[in-house]
Amino acid sequence: RTRMRAAKACLACRSRHMKCDSVEPKCTRCQLDAKTCIYTKSRRGGSHKLTPCKESPRMRDTSTASNGRTPGLETDFGSFESLASAPATEGLSYTNLYDDEPRNEPQEPDLISLYYRYFHSGHPIVLPSAHLLSRRKTNPSSLEHLIPVMEYIGAKFDAKIDSSKYEQIADKAISLAKLPANGFSVQTLVLYALAKHADDWYDIADIYVDRASNIALSIGMERREFAALHGEGASVLEESWRRTSWTLYMTDAAFAAIGHRPKHRLQNVDFVVDLPCEDLEYETGDIPSPRTFEEYDNREFLDEEDIIFSSMTYLIDAIRIASSTMSFKHTPYLSDSQGIIAADAKFVNWFLYLPRCKQEAVNEDGTVDETMFLALITLNIEKVLLHRPYSALAFSDIEARSKCTPPADQRQSRDMQRSILLHTAKVLEATTSTIMMFALPAPFIHHSPLAICALALAVMAQVSACKHVLRLSDKTTTDEKAKCRAEAYGIGRDRVRLGLGALRSAVHVWGLARRSVREVVGVSKELL
Repeated sequence: RTRMRAAKACLACRSRHMKCDSVEPKCTRCQLDAKTCIYTKSRRGGSHKLTPCKESPRMRDTSTASNGRTPGLETDFGSFESLASAPATEGLSYTNLYDDEPRNEPQEPDLISLYYRYFHSGHPIVLPSAHLLSRRKTNPSSLEHLIPVMEYIGAKFDAKIDSSKYEQIADKAISLAKLPANGFSVQTLVLYALAKHADDWYDIADIYVDRASNIALSIGMERREFAALHGEGASVLEESWRRTSWTLYMTDAAFAAIGHRPKHRLQNVDFVVDLPCEDLEYETGDIPSPRTFEEYDNREFLDEEDIIFSSMTYLIDAIRIASSTMSFKHTPYLSDSQGIIAADAKFVNWFLYLPRCKQEAVNEDGTVDETMFLALITLNIEKVLLHRPYSALAFSDIEARSKCTPPADQRQSRDMQRSILLHTAKVLEATTSTIMMFALPAPFIHHSPLAICALALAVMAQVSACKHVLRLSDKTTTDEKAKCRAEAYGIGRDRVRLGLGALRSAVHVWGLARRSVREVVGVSKELL
């Protein structure tokens, strides 16, 4: 005879036609949504036999539950005769005998899990998933604006989901209501700004990061004591506030840098927030005593065991350096001016004091350290922006149309010939380092979307290098030099392919990636 395993689903999941993992006493979805979880007793009858000639055509093997195990309920369907004798008050019918079977009806996607899987590691500021789940049970009202934004971002990563529906819900949650003046509202607005920016809505993103800044400054989030005062005695929540404060500062600065603006709103605000811990410590809840920027800025005097800071600390410092170089990029400096020399010294020092364990952005378990990844990308692309105007990597007319390309007054140097080889070498080094970061074992969509414009700039600089520096010319004097130049050109073209391929892998998620691919392809066709 045929025996079948039926996937048991709780009433809450069944009523919403959602997939249930059958975990007892409370399924995962009910835990996450803070719902009452009830399993009903099976009404499928006893261990009666079903003769082959009477076998229902609807009977089929059910799939295993989503967590990889088969629920323990095993049912034999009774004969039609015994079913017919069942009391009418039980309400049995031919169709409701199969209520507990998995259906082919649309399942509500687990958008919060998608958020944590794809986006959280690039910007780890909201509470770790277990702590968020706990807070949704104990204080759901504090997350009522944050959750829709997280769900919208999570929906972006599943091509089968119409994310516009969740975008409307998120937009309504934060646009039509006066958000409470607290840290969760700052998180909500910063995350929404990042998503809008990645979807190529720069102006809208600026509005939301501005709103986040208004709230943060009104509640003193830039001060050291904020985390303890509003941490509810929980070290993980205190760490979340520190991360939120610094991420607001970094987002404000990053948007300005990507837009090639000379300053940003929070540039001169005195942030005295303690430094975040390592991401793994945050996720596990093992929060150490926080360190300070006073320690970091004097790290050259620290003992070797104390010189290693968290990845987010290095990212914050990279953004600080980028912030400090914004204004003089808009001034016609000479290539050996004090401004450029000072900025270059900051770049060099940042790399010189970077511990070996942080230099490759790879964790001990082989996974990519996404925070360190963004820090390295940030510093390298700042080097490109600083040195390229004085290098041999000329900006083409078609490249000037790109939204990521600096404006004309930052692309042309009046001092092109002075130290041109030095600046060219530094641009090539930074360009290579940036593009090769995307050869690390992690999909592009796991990286922060702030990396999109950085990669586009690096690839276009590499295209210019292939055109103006690496390509064979009539000046090549020997066969050996010609061979070396041909090899270098081939490697350069491979980097262009790598960078363009990485950008293409994110086009189904972010609008900025789609536009960047079009622009990079246009520049490549024109020059190569």
